[in-house]
Amino acid sequence: MTTPRRLPLVLLCALLTSACEQRLDGTWDDPSGEISYEFRADGRVRIRALGSVVPGDYRLDGDRVVVTSPQGTVVLQRDGDELSGPMGARYLRRSEN
Repeated sequence: MTTPRRLPLVLLCALLTSACEQRLDGTWDDPSGEISYEFRADGRVRIRALGSVVPGDYRLDGDRVVVTSPQGTVVLQRDGDELSGPMGARYLRRSEN
C-alpha cells in the first residue's frame, strides 16, 4: 500500500479514537454518594441530588461538559474518568459491573 492510500485509513483511525475519548455516557458520582450525573449518549442527563431527580441536557466542548437544566447551567471539566465542577466538586465514573 502506498503512502497516499494509507492517509485516509490513518485519518479514519484518528477520528474514531478521538470520538471514543469523547464518550461520556454512564453514571458519575461524587465521593459522598449524594449527587450523581447520569449521562446518556443522546445528549440528555439525569441529575440526582439529595433524593431529587432533575432532567437536563449536556454538550461536550473539548474537555468541558456543559450541563443545562431547569435550575441553570453548570460547566464541568473532564480529566479522564473524573469530572470537576464549581466549588471543588468531584465526580468519578461509576464502574460497570
